[in-house]
Amino acid sequence: LRASDYRNRVVTTILYLNSSTLDHGGHLRCYHRDIDNEDNTKDTFDDIPPKGGTIIIFDSSRLEHSVQPSTMNKLAFTCWINGVMAS
Repeated sequence: LRASDYRNRVVTTILYLNSSTLDHGGHLRCYHRDIDNEDNTKDTFDDIPPKGGTIIIFDSSRLEHSVQPSTMNKLAFTCWINGVMAS
């Protein structure tokens, strides 16, 4: 994809359609920055498994994310809503 194809995405919806519950990778990785009581920052992430029947909706303009490699084909329906979010 060109940068202009995804720059204006504000909402992403993913519905996993695969029937397999075995772990073959393909997790959605969501990155976030944690701040502790002493104002120290630490970059962390959460992985969401691509379990069939799971739907994920998130603000893709604010949440850094990626899809991890998979050792098997995964089926998903993805919908992107483009626009500009108010600050």
